Amino acid sequence: MADYELVEEFYLLPTAAGAFYAVSHPKDGPLRRLLLTLLQKQTSIKVDNESLADWFGTDNQQYGLEQLHRAQTLSLIQGYHEPQEVPNLGIGQELQDILPQLSSVGKAMLADWNGLSLSRCGISDETANILSALSADLIAVQNRHAERLEANLGLGTQGWAAVDAYGSSRIGAWPLFIGEQRFMLVLMGEPQLNKTEFIALIWVLINRYG
Repeated sequence: MADYELVEEFYLLPTAAGAFYAVSHPKDGPLRRLLLTLLQKQTSIKVDNESLADWFGTDNQQYGLEQLHRAQTLSLIQGYHEPQEVPNLGIGQELQDILPQLSSVGKAMLADWNGLSLSRCGISDETANILSALSADLIAVQNRHAERLEANLGLGTQGWAAVDAYGSSRIGAWPLFIGEQRFMLVLMGEPQLNKTEFIALIWVLINRYG
């Protein structure tokens, strides 16, 4: 096993891919634990050998560095020379600055596990009611079939979509597992999750509910 060392101490924060990995499933694991630890703080953390080992509940600093290297190799984390702060946003009206950036047509909704719309943008009341009902049904499908899909087909279901004849998404829904809470992110058009706004959304939700 290679010996790892910190080249320089950085303030760490998940990438958009890392934020998605942290909340796209409820299973515990070292990488998810690392990512959630970073997102549970209101300010990004400056990593060092001791604190990194503490995050994993071990005195073995090489283990912590190994997990950090894995996360970096998978492009799940990024480092900053200056601390980053969680966006000063609440749940509801304030999220309307974030949600439209995640959809190619600026139409998005965040619903809870019961299908209740918490925030939406570019979506009428009637459409929101339809999507809320759809979210509740998809959540039931997720609970019923996700484990079997992964066990029998190797398909780790991370989202559901209604696609057109070309396979392009018209409506997509992604379950978000945050603490004991469950949410459904519903996006119309093509999803655009590889953006800083998605990191902001997950950071806000984890600080509020995680």
